Amino acid sequence: MHIRDKNSRSPSTFGWALLLLALGTAVFLRLYQLGHWPPGLYRDEAFNGLDALRVLQGDLAIFFTANNGREPLYIYLTALSIALLGRTVLALRLAAAVVGSLTTGLVYKLGRSWFGWRVGLLAAWLWAITLWPVHLSRLGLRIILLPAVLALAFWLGTAAYRRNKPRWWLAAGAAYGLGFYTYLAIRFTPLLLLAVGALVLWRGDRTRLRRGVGWFVGGTAVILLPLALFYLQNPDLLLGRTGQVSILNPAINGGDLWGTLWRQTGQALGLFIWRGDTILRHNPAGRPLFDWLMAGPFLLGVVWCLRHWRKPAAAVVLLWTSLMLGVTILAEDTPHFLRAVGILPAAVFLPALGLAWLLKWPRLPKMVGSGLVVVIVVGSLLLTVRDYVNYSQQPDTALLFEAAATELADSLNKEAAGTAVYLDRWFWDEASQKGWPSIPFLADLSDVTLYRPESGLPPAAPGQPVSLYTWPFGDREFVPPLLAEAEMVVVQDGRLARGDLELEPYPLYVRYASSTRPPAEAPLNFANRFTLQSSTVTWLDEQTLQVTLVWQKNGDELPGPVAFLHLLNDAGLVTQSDAPPGGRHWLAHWWQAGQWVQEQRILHLPDPWDPARYTLRVGLYDPATLERLPVLGPGGENLGDGWQLVP
Repeated sequence: MHIRDKNSRSPSTFGWALLLLALGTAVFLRLYQLGHWPPGLYRDEAFNGLDALRVLQGDLAIFFTANNGREPLYIYLTALSIALLGRTVLALRLAAAVVGSLTTGLVYKLGRSWFGWRVGLLAAWLWAITLWPVHLSRLGLRIILLPAVLALAFWLGTAAYRRNKPRWWLAAGAAYGLGFYTYLAIRFTPLLLLAVGALVLWRGDRTRLRRGVGWFVGGTAVILLPLALFYLQNPDLLLGRTGQVSILNPAINGGDLWGTLWRQTGQALGLFIWRGDTILRHNPAGRPLFDWLMAGPFLLGVVWCLRHWRKPAAAVVLLWTSLMLGVTILAEDTPHFLRAVGILPAAVFLPALGLAWLLKWPRLPKMVGSGLVVVIVVGSLLLTVRDYVNYSQQPDTALLFEAAATELADSLNKEAAGTAVYLDRWFWDEASQKGWPSIPFLADLSDVTLYRPESGLPPAAPGQPVSLYTWPFGDREFVPPLLAEAEMVVVQDGRLARGDLELEPYPLYVRYASSTRPPAEAPLNFANRFTLQSSTVTWLDEQTLQVTLVWQKNGDELPGPVAFLHLLNDAGLVTQSDAPPGGRHWLAHWWQAGQWVQEQRILHLPDPWDPARYTLRVGLYDPATLERLPVLGPGGENLGDGWQLVP
């Protein structure tokens, strides 16, 4: 007997227009500033890029073992993107953005087949504008593939059950099998399928299920077979990462498994409207899945599903959401928004059902209900935009996405042809795959000399420009000899970096480069010991000053003085920067006769710059006595104990 799909009625022309608008919104939110927001390139993204480069070189692996092991589908999609766009951050993230955008349509198709086109349309909008799926669609990670494949498999499975045709069951099984090539959380889904199958059997629909399950399993097996054979040959890769993070591990549960399980369950349930993932790379720290505007519709949707639990679609939504929470409940760092990604296609149906209920609430006039839903959806969109813009511009976001390594790679790419470029192998060791993988992905290292200080550095050719990138906290006594012939040495601190377990940020690298001398402006003579040959003040933004200073040492006295920059207003000192001339990464005994050294310092203002309020002074003082060195005029006259640079 053929079962007609009562939800098959199509939306109106206006409904189709709204669906296209939802798709366009999803595309915009996922593509805008994709190469820059979030800033930097996290190492997991970069490892995908390195493996994609190997794919382009002919290494067609079924599983990629680096970086704890990764399923291959996203890497192959990334290889295609890199082939089109080159080795860029945008290329690494483009596949995620495209898949995340297309999932809008899959969510609509699944929602329409289960609840009708209105709920499908509302769910598509929620997928398009909710911050969690938006963010995952902007990362070059494989996670975003899982919701897409699950939505596709369940939609095809629903169609197969209704049509009861082998080709539909095969397609559904193939789509499900494809999921095992996306992200390891797919391994939790057999439990979900068993629960859904038990629900179907409980409803008495045994014949239809019995006819289709063989075709479904066959479709899954055909697609899954290559990966299954790989796991048979490499069983340690099947559950290796799982054992590291599972709460069954005594190192994770601290000897209290049941207490840990109870706490984890509460934290997982709270992710919907109370408190989400606190790991800043995954989420604006603590932001729940649904913002405060969607909290009410979410709760209404939960109540609706509980009241109508005998309806298969409502029961499956509850089962899907509850069971796939188990992935994050049974692992550390609950709620973990990467491990819990499998809940998303079902979870967005809950507020969609709540919004649909508001549309049909008999106590509200139709226009009022429609207006209320529009206000909630538009308001939620604006909250997502606000929160994501703020998130992308947070300094900590750049730190945790390793923007400093991205900057280093960009600096390497900008080195002039013919320059002898040196990079400490500590930043990337290909043999051990340790360091910052974004550097070899984004930068061409073929003309870069990778070195270790203890092994010595090959000298540059006579007269050849030199650019040296060093780790700032090791032995750097090899620096002065390499730059002995330079008229001027430019010392640049790299961008600040901070590891996950580190409390304070630090410059990731220091760059030392040879340069020709700029024209001296009005040199300042500090007690015949140092000359400030030139200075430049640049406003990076209205509250950040960059001061470039070029020094020359005139005497041989040690220890050297300290150069200060003081920003003052009428009330006195506002902020300052104190370091030796040449900066704290140019040591006092490195000075050579006649050599100039350029350094840069950053000053952060509490308020926007106002030349009527602020002045900037430079000077030197003896660190032992704190006595300032005088500025001497052409005739040796004392011009004061400092010099005003601006205004």
